[in-house]
Amino acid sequence: MYMEAPASSLSATLERDGFAYGRGAALAASCERLRAHADEALARVLDLDLDAQRDLFGEIRTPLYRRDLKLSLAPAVTQVLCEVAQALGESLQAAVGAAANLCELSVISSDPGAEAQPTHCDTSYQGAAADVAIGRLVSVFVALQDITAEMGPTQVWPRTHGSEEHSLLSLQPKSDFPAVLRDRPTELALLRTGDALLMDSRLWHRGGANKSRSRRSLLVLSFVSSEGGRPAGSTYSLLSGLPPLDLARLRSGALTTPPPHPTLCLAGRVGARARARSVVLPLRAAVPLLDLAERGLPEEEPVAQRCVRTLREAVGAAGASAVLVPAALIHHLASFRLLGPHLRASSRWRSMQADIEAAIAAAEEEEGEEEEETGPPTPPPTSSPPPPSPRS
Repeated sequence: MYMEAPASSLSATLERDGFAYGRGAALAASCERLRAHADEALARVLDLDLDAQRDLFGEIRTPLYRRDLKLSLAPAVTQVLCEVAQALGESLQAAVGAAANLCELSVISSDPGAEAQPTHCDTSYQGAAADVAIGRLVSVFVALQDITAEMGPTQVWPRTHGSEEHSLLSLQPKSDFPAVLRDRPTELALLRTGDALLMDSRLWHRGGANKSRSRRSLLVLSFVSSEGGRPAGSTYSLLSGLPPLDLARLRSGALTTPPPHPTLCLAGRVGARARARSVVLPLRAAVPLLDLAERGLPEEEPVAQRCVRTLREAVGAAGASAVLVPAALIHHLASFRLLGPHLRASSRWRSMQADIEAAIAAAEEEEGEEEEETGPPTPPPTSSPPPPSPRS
């Protein structure tokens, strides 16, 4: 059986330092089953097209070789979820309340070659002076295998979750690594299988560079207090269609057998939006964009290469002056830093980026007009097609 965490010391440490460790929060065997499930699910999702992937991946910083896969309530998931909720439930309840809602359920995987993320906090500090009361968000990262220093463990800066630290950091020039953090103590979260890192969402942290030969997988559970508004900044990585889950229900172990809800299949209801999300790019922008992607994206990264193939096929099938591409393609290229404000100083790409920005604006305007005429998209039906079969 998993270890009962010392709730009083965990709660005090979380309040003081902004993070705490829950050693042995889940059984190693349960974590190994979940890791196998997540690896299989990730392989299936990477076989989907970019638009379908967009519904199943959460937003994540430095996404090359790093992904945030939203999870369904499969048996391997609910087992670890309930183990962690029971082991750490008292500490979580002290931080966010028994009625706190599960607002993130995913696995972050970092493959060999993933670079270190910029330092960041997931939400900003909101004190008593805020116009609207803001709830608190606490995340739990559970190691699905032993995490060594070479695998790029989560790096935290203790006691940077308070108002004074946030005020000081807000005055720093925008940087991937603010100077004020360089002289502060830091810690690497080296975890054994089943260990958990509890973290206040306002704490400054980052995922490290994976210089090992192994994938690093972390189950991510986040809980937000039911009182006050949801804090801005979090990606709230949660699969559409999951039933509301609060901490009290999870602590009761009521989810050991997942509810038979048809929309909970991993890739069920892929492309649930009522219309395709596409952008029409001028050929004069698409061709240099393809050149940039072919030269700038690694050949071994599956999502990056899916982008290259999609863009290459679109250019090959293009008419005289325009190319139709998924909006998700542009989104990925921006997250890979092939597009964005940092390129505007480059005269070579300035006109290309201006064309792309204009195309995105036109697509958004057109979709807005269609929604005014037809109303919002139809909600998903109560039944969904089965998920795609696993690769052989």
